[in-house]
Amino acid sequence: MAPYKTKAISIRTKPFMEADKMVTLFTRDHGKIRAIAKGARRVPSSLGGRVETFTYADYFIAKGRNLDIISQGQVIETFQRIRENPEMLPSGLYMIKLVDSGTAEGQPYPELFDLLLQSLLRLKIGDPARRVAKDFEKSFVVLEGIHCEGVDPQYALSEHVGKDLRSW
Repeated sequence: MAPYKTKAISIRTKPFMEADKMVTLFTRDHGKIRAIAKGARRVPSSLGGRVETFTYADYFIAKGRNLDIISQGQVIETFQRIRENPEMLPSGLYMIKLVDSGTAEGQPYPELFDLLLQSLLRLKIGDPARRVAKDFEKSFVVLEGIHCEGVDPQYALSEHVGKDLRSW
């Protein structure tokens, strides 16, 4: 398959091999994708900052045998303010962890992608972090079809992702 271009939010990164990063991207059209950013841990690196958690970018990705490979990235929004603000960061991390834990790889979730992006933008402009996270929870359970009238969204989400959210 030919390389493809997609807009994505980086929802998780971890070291991979000596100089690379394993990156989990959440896209509107392809859903959750795991890919390798070669050389991203080297200083300097053309990909390093482009794959950090919360970064929204236009990525060029090549299909690999087992994992896709990120060849380029053009940053649209870094959400640096969220990363640097101790009141915003927990809510931002909570939302991306919900997306990571509650979605399957390779399955598109266009409405959920839009919800995550809009929620991160709300955080960035200063909407109250707890309110943004609660609104995200409520919308997430509706979009995933796990909403039950009279049931706390956190309970439904815990069942959906298979983890106690209070431990996050």
